[in-house]
Amino acid sequence: MRRRIVVVGATGRTGRVVADELAGRRHVLLVSRRPGALSSVGESTDLPVRCADLDGLGGVLVPGDVVLSCVGPHDVVGDRVVDATVRAGATYLDVTGEPAFLSRLHADHGPRAAAAGTSLLPAVGYEYLPGLLLAELALRAAGTDARRVEVAYLVDGGLDAGSATARRSLVRALTRPTTTFRRGAHREESVAARRGEFRAGGQLHTTVSLGGLEVWALPTRYPELDRVDVHTGWFGAAAPMLQLGTLLAAPARMFGIDRMMDGAVAALGDGDVEGLSTGTSRFVVRVRDGHGELLAREEAVAGNAIVLAARLAAATADALADRPLADLPTGATDPVAALGLPEVSRLAEWAGLVRL
Repeated sequence: MRRRIVVVGATGRTGRVVADELAGRRHVLLVSRRPGALSSVGESTDLPVRCADLDGLGGVLVPGDVVLSCVGPHDVVGDRVVDATVRAGATYLDVTGEPAFLSRLHADHGPRAAAAGTSLLPAVGYEYLPGLLLAELALRAAGTDARRVEVAYLVDGGLDAGSATARRSLVRALTRPTTTFRRGAHREESVAARRGEFRAGGQLHTTVSLGGLEVWALPTRYPELDRVDVHTGWFGAAAPMLQLGTLLAAPARMFGIDRMMDGAVAALGDGDVEGLSTGTSRFVVRVRDGHGELLAREEAVAGNAIVLAARLAAATADALADRPLADLPTGATDPVAALGLPEVSRLAEWAGLVRL
């Protein structure tokens, strides 16, 4: 029996695109606290709607639901969606790119979800499903000598379509510690602690370390790995300035500067929706042995990052809705563990990810 998909935050920028992707399907419910906008999305997608705030999710969810969280910033409100999902005995997904929230979800929420027999699948959008997929493919090609994985998320244009919520998420991502996997263990460090270079699309991209789903998921299946590095190239030539700025992250939190930045970017409002038709997303994965020699490389390209995130999330939720709850791994997990590599490859291709 197909499980119901509940899209929480269906009136936000990503939530609306997710709703469009699920339009007209059976067993889908759109949830938001904005009744006017929610009614409009429901009418345009022919999907049922339910107006509720995050504290009222307990009255909406039922056991077995597949909950796709498009709210944000996840570091601020995401925990409430996770809590409500676990209490309801449902499956949780989100489109977060915030490393600090990812760490909390694995370290704090994961054990509770495992005890309750439920599954948490964070970051199934632009961040960090493409990198996870390409890393799996590269690791299988590299063989048993693989020790290091390097993942880069790159983008050319299209970011002007971002929402105020996405900008707030970025502020929180840059001003909070992240988790990496180095010397065979998870370690906390600041964002942009290290710089890198990745070639894609005919040019060399400067990147900074970020942290992502890969640092949690890959070591569980490849215990021989010594290091997993996740980088972003969004900042390009400004990477050195970003590194300097993140050194001041702790004082910024202490004096409330991050809250002022949060308010400032929120006041800018959402970007132009027309921007969703522009931009190119690029992804590169390199696998090396213990001496640093390159063993395998994967590269992929897609369109606008926001559209890709929504399509990946909708496809993942749709695939999970056809899987019985009892067939899924419990606790904090990932799409490859839950669905298998062939299925994740298929849904990523459907979403527009093209391997080069």
